[in-house]
Amino acid sequence: MTACSLLSYIAIAWMKVVPMQTIRSKVQFLKISALSLVFCVSVVFGNISLRYLPVSFNQAVGATTPFFTAVFAYLMTLKREAWLTYITLIPVVTGVIIASG
Repeated sequence: MTACSLLSYIAIAWMKVVPMQTIRSKVQFLKISALSLVFCVSVVFGNISLRYLPVSFNQAVGATTPFFTAVFAYLMTLKREAWLTYITLIPVVTGVIIASG
C-alpha cells in the first residue's frame, strides 16, 4: 500500500497525469480517512484469513471489495456514481465468485 501511495503521488505531482486535488474541509478529510481505514482493515483481515480459510473462499470474499468500496463511498459522501459504475460491478463480483467456487 505504501508503494501504491508513493507511485500515485509521483504520477500526480511529478508526471501531472491528473491535477492535484486539495482537501477542502475537515469533514472531507475525516470521510477520506474513514474510507482508507475500512479499506486497510479489509485487506489486513483478508490476508489474515488466508491462514484459516481455503483460498477459494478468500477470493470470493475479496471479489466483493469493489462493491463494498462503492457502497461505503456512497454512504460517506452521499453522492451517486453513474449507474453504469454500479452495474459493471455485478459481473466482476459474480465472475470471480463463480470462478473461485
